Amino acid sequence: MIYTESIFEKKDVELYRIYELEKTNLVSAFYTTNHISAWKYGNPPWKSSYELLSKQLGVTMTDMCTTYQTHTDNIRVMKKENGGEGIIIPTNIQDYDGIITNETNLLLCSFEADCVPVYFLDPVKKAIGLSHSGWKGTCKEIVRKTIDAMAAQYSTKPEDLMVVIGPCACENCYEVGQDLIDQFSAHFKDNIKEIFVQKNSEKYYLDLKKAIEITLLKADVKCSNIFSVNRCTIESDYLCSFRRTKSTTDHMLTAIMLNK
Repeated sequence: MIYTESIFEKKDVELYRIYELEKTNLVSAFYTTNHISAWKYGNPPWKSSYELLSKQLGVTMTDMCTTYQTHTDNIRVMKKENGGEGIIIPTNIQDYDGIITNETNLLLCSFEADCVPVYFLDPVKKAIGLSHSGWKGTCKEIVRKTIDAMAAQYSTKPEDLMVVIGPCACENCYEVGQDLIDQFSAHFKDNIKEIFVQKNSEKYYLDLKKAIEITLLKADVKCSNIFSVNRCTIESDYLCSFRRTKSTTDHMLTAIMLNK
């Protein structure tokens, strides 16, 4: 993985812009701080959060969309007609943790508080994706399934993709038990020692970024096209972390949009 810089934008909504993606001028891509942490539909004051963001980005709230995340490996195609879903109106379709589109000016949104946001850009076919990859989604290889969906919908070639792994719980902080090792063994049997770091005879730590990188490489994404913002949500008190705060309502908003 290659480190990509995050450019801090201190406005009404504090956020970090992902340099490696935005320098293409094809997309806007960012993640927010915990300055504002109410983003999920029905979690007050989520609506005012989106009102501030829409003014800052120069788009309307009907130009934004998201899904009801439940740690699946399912991918949904989003279109203009889905604008506003999960933002100003509830989303009736559940169990999708990956979203893709090739429509411009449609902000794909996801919510994280230790799980991994993974951003996809196909600069050739002009398509994007965003995956919410916690340990369950990572184990189920949601990033590969996102690539497969982009290939089916937009004829995306994996070797053309640029992929950024966003801020998440890092391998120094994400302590797990033997049960996760057993579950990961089904998909990562040859890479268990790379993914799980053993600190002593009893404690193991999960490297989600490494597992995602391995999956991307197996899916034929070029190593030179895989980037990481290299920030740990648990260690960074300006980001949202369930493990650090135990809050079930605080989330970062992560998002990507094809520019016109």
